[in-house]
Amino acid sequence: MSVQNDRRKFVRLPKNYKVEICELVFPLSRQKWYRLESVDISAGGLRIRSPQKFSPGQKVQVKIFIPRLNKFHPSFFKVFESDVGQYLKAVAEVGWVKEVLPLTKYELGLKFIDIYDDDWRALHNMIKHLL
Repeated sequence: MSVQNDRRKFVRLPKNYKVEICELVFPLSRQKWYRLESVDISAGGLRIRSPQKFSPGQKVQVKIFIPRLNKFHPSFFKVFESDVGQYLKAVAEVGWVKEVLPLTKYELGLKFIDIYDDDWRALHNMIKHLL
């Protein structure tokens, strides 16, 4: 088993979900949102590809569209099966950045640092179910 796998606390699910991300800056009117796709996701964070370079340690807001997430929600939201509005919102920290194409495409590893507990449990339950 590799060292990288030993460090991983959460299992990664390879999924291309729609993601919106922005740097956490104030005033909020200065925030610029980018629409991207995930490469994979876990209960601890996600990996994305971005045309925008972010820096390790940078705080970002993320909004991830996950169809049928409500089905795995531990609260009353699970009765709603519609894909409309099934977003997971979190504050994340950029853990690492890899340049895929010079100055045009980057991969980022994001670690969730603030997430609503019920949303985290829904994500965890969904990943367990899909693996």
